[in-house]
Amino acid sequence: MKKMIVLMVVAMMVLSVPVAKGGAGEVVLLYIPNRIVDLADMFSLTVGFGPAIGAQAQITEYCALGGEVGCTAQAIKGINRQYGFALDNGWDASFLMLSAETRERTDEVGTVKHFYFESRGVPVQKREPYDYHNGALDFWAVGAKVAALVEVRFAVHPVEIADFVLGWFFIDLKDDDFGRDDTDM
Repeated sequence: MKKMIVLMVVAMMVLSVPVAKGGAGEVVLLYIPNRIVDLADMFSLTVGFGPAIGAQAQITEYCALGGEVGCTAQAIKGINRQYGFALDNGWDASFLMLSAETRERTDEVGTVKHFYFESRGVPVQKREPYDYHNGALDFWAVGAKVAALVEVRFAVHPVEIADFVLGWFFIDLKDDDFGRDDTDM
């Protein structure tokens, strides 16, 4: 019973602390929700339907093997908290560090981001779709895709894994944790 009373007193003290942006109260109140969201950020999944064919595996953009050509209507749970639907059109081919592609994402619904991308040669991380904090694509993703009228893409994001692990120690690597300004408190 004593433990329960102590926990209630501590909870009341924490909840009564003014929740200033970046303050202790905000950090405590949003600690677990931010870890749950960081956990969900560690992977992405896209399912599409349309005239497309191909297969590809990648260990970052620097090491990929395969290709794809076609157009698909996609349901997307993507990097940088992209959730929704879009059309994806284009082609890509990769052999280890060499790649070529022309791809565009259009007609976005939800938080999915538009991009048009052309590339030849060795991939370069500093291009717009690969923006670390807000980009539509993850340069460092490890994953695979397969398409034959139905397309499935799955990727794990190492930077998001680091963000999740460091988040337990109050370090927000991606600067994407929710704060008071992000809620209706």
